[in-house]
Amino acid sequence: MLTQPAIGDIARTFEDAAPQDILRWAVRTFGRSVALACSFGGPSGMALLDMLMEIDASSPVYYLDTDLLFPETYAHIERVARRYGIEPIAVHAERSVAEQGLDRGIKLWERDPDLCCSLRKVEPQKRFLKGYAAWITGVRRDRATSASELRVVDRDETFGLVKISPLATWTEEMVWTYVRAHDVPYNELHDRGYPSIGCTNCTVRVKAGDPLRAGRWQGFAKTECGLHA
Repeated sequence: MLTQPAIGDIARTFEDAAPQDILRWAVRTFGRSVALACSFGGPSGMALLDMLMEIDASSPVYYLDTDLLFPETYAHIERVARRYGIEPIAVHAERSVAEQGLDRGIKLWERDPDLCCSLRKVEPQKRFLKGYAAWITGVRRDRATSASELRVVDRDETFGLVKISPLATWTEEMVWTYVRAHDVPYNELHDRGYPSIGCTNCTVRVKAGDPLRAGRWQGFAKTECGLHA
């Protein structure tokens, strides 16, 4: 178990490091006890997946299947699985959307999207990550105000393990440059006006020039799902 001072030293060491170097350290340090979270809805996760597969193709890759993802996202997952020869782990909520409706009322996302995200994303991830020592995430400092102080390596108090963010210092442009240069597959919805892709019921198309997260949870002050609190 890394101490907080040790994690701080590691974060400072890797602040300006290439994402691949951070990933190599993660695999060398944690082995099969580190997993990559990939939503299959954004380019950052895909860039990291491509990098990780070059380093260790046996590393676990998982996604939070809320059962409300776009058909295009599920199709993308299948293409990625074939491309890299992997089996991404689908992490589900304990209750189906229908069962959640019986317990919490139908279309919970229209009344309390924070609770819906907690039930279908945060809690499932907590259960899944109990078997790991660290997780790798594609979150970046330029994507949300809550990530402004994000460190490349840190202690994640929400999930109780080490959080590794190799792309923390990257920008959207840098991610897309990597994706295009390495012919990395990406969700086709990006080409249809969806710069940020989540669940069908909480994601809409945006206009050119709108903020990247403008299409998420419209009508609410909410900008994050709670995974990176």
